[in-house]
Amino acid sequence: MFSTPTVAGDSLYIGSCAGSFYAINKTTGRVHWSYDIRKDGKQQSFHGDPLVTNDLILIGTDNSCDPDGVGHVYAFERDSGKVRWKHRSTSVPTDIVQLNSNVYFGSFQDKWSSVDLQTGGLNWSFSTGAPNKDCDMPKAPVTDKNRLFIVGLDGVIYSLDASSGRVSWKRKLAAAPSTALALRDKTIYVGTNDQRLYRLNAETGTVISELATEAKPVGRLSFASDSLFVFLENASERVGYIISVDSKLAGVRWKERSSPDWASERPHLWKEFVVAGNCRGGMAAFRASDGEQQWNLSLKGCIRSIGSSGNMLFAGVQEGTIYAYE
Repeated sequence: MFSTPTVAGDSLYIGSCAGSFYAINKTTGRVHWSYDIRKDGKQQSFHGDPLVTNDLILIGTDNSCDPDGVGHVYAFERDSGKVRWKHRSTSVPTDIVQLNSNVYFGSFQDKWSSVDLQTGGLNWSFSTGAPNKDCDMPKAPVTDKNRLFIVGLDGVIYSLDASSGRVSWKRKLAAAPSTALALRDKTIYVGTNDQRLYRLNAETGTVISELATEAKPVGRLSFASDSLFVFLENASERVGYIISVDSKLAGVRWKERSSPDWASERPHLWKEFVVAGNCRGGMAAFRASDGEQQWNLSLKGCIRSIGSSGNMLFAGVQEGTIYAYE
């Protein structure tokens, strides 16, 4: 399994759950550099999206909920792979997100931290105190100009002051969130276990609107223009859907079905397409405007991550192969 393929310059950056992080030439597949995280302790996985700055690439590592495992946030120099700094944490499977001179991330132990971008020094940490008996994957945080928004393992959405970690507001919905949060135009979007989508006011946490869906929203949400794209999952029937929803949650615009359900982390937006993959190696592109299928590819493996750059599309499969299409 791989982290989301992330392109900056001529390099594709990707982490493998076999324990190595790679910088690969995006057009040839040649490895520029790699780093084996296992030499720094019992860790081998990358689950979050990396953060790219002008000269650094930051990524979190984990060993799931293993009590003997460790986790770090690494800051690699983009050109050489040299470790600028590494911050040891409990286990970091979330995205690394940036606000000004600080970065933010969460752990399997529901510990949320802010560290200095240049040094890796800890600014503050916050925890709900909720246990993680089922080893649930924490959901990626999002930020605006001065706040960090998170989903705690207690099922509550929190707004934290980014400079101090203090709680600004918190909101418990009728059911626990089942998707990562998405932030757009001072509005937070989230799906929940009771088959609903919500819009919340980012300033106050109050519910603006909601929409019932025919299956549980899962994964991450994607936006294009005034449309929101969401994966739905019917776990009992192993059926999945991509839906396009009006950004005000006024209704569903189109829906496409997959059996088995979609396995890639989010509906990936590439040019005028929405691209998704499943665990039978099927990768399909749908026209974003109306959902009409444009093409379908057959890969070998369970497609977990999709990325793109210009005319190139990249896919990582659970079995360990990266595919590049032009």
